Amino acid sequence: MRVDRIEDDIWIFHGDFYESVATVFVHKGNALLIDALGSDADAQWMREYIERDLQAAVKMIVMTHYMSDHLAALRLFPGAQILAHRDYLYTYLSQRHRTQDDDARYVAPTATYSQEVSLTWGARDIRVFHNPGKTFCATAIDVPGCDLVFCGDALVGNIAYIGSSAPSLLDSGLANLERLHRGRIVPGHIGMLGAGAFSHARIYLRRLGAHVRACQDADAIAEIPIEACLAPGVQPVPFEVEWHGRNLGVIAERRVFSIGHHAGRIAAVYA
Repeated sequence: MRVDRIEDDIWIFHGDFYESVATVFVHKGNALLIDALGSDADAQWMREYIERDLQAAVKMIVMTHYMSDHLAALRLFPGAQILAHRDYLYTYLSQRHRTQDDDARYVAPTATYSQEVSLTWGARDIRVFHNPGKTFCATAIDVPGCDLVFCGDALVGNIAYIGSSAPSLLDSGLANLERLHRGRIVPGHIGMLGAGAFSHARIYLRRLGAHVRACQDADAIAEIPIEACLAPGVQPVPFEVEWHGRNLGVIAERRVFSIGHHAGRIAAVYA
């Protein structure tokens, strides 16, 4: 577990569990938290740091999406308002590996939104908006004043994880984020990325799809190397390699990329 200060009022927490990330904005002893880490140990460490070292009390938590590897600290701040997209429960219940322990620790949001919310925290103007991609409830948080955007699981490093979504929906969400032209990107895992990450993830999806369509069977799909799918000049980190492997399993199981890749041509006919 570690913490990095990226602005005078902003700290990023890097959890040990799944490298989940949470971020805190502090103003006059009040804290706004984005996401809530993935394990009790990480969450406890973060709470102690915020309360002891930053001398702040968490008053609001904004969730990028409602999956268990980002919810651990919610029950540690019972007085905080929790904001999530209105489809949060669909996402939570759709998790393939949800456990009884997850349900025991579950905390519902205290407020939901449908399209967009504007917040002010100290000197920071914050735009919260719906941006479905990996999940239907996916929320992006844009902070233009410090060239920063939070994107949850829209990407995993320089790749995208398909999960139960569709490549076209993932790409659409990434394109929305790419158009913001932010220089600093904070996803739900690994840590802060540079401006090219959204473009890199879109290239990965396109190249992955092309390789999958050239394969004859699931065994061939399982052998697609991550290096063949990455954007030029990008070197994979272990976390990306792991989730690329998960992508290959999902693709073979659900026959992803086997349908739908002619949608653009069909749409043009009916335009």
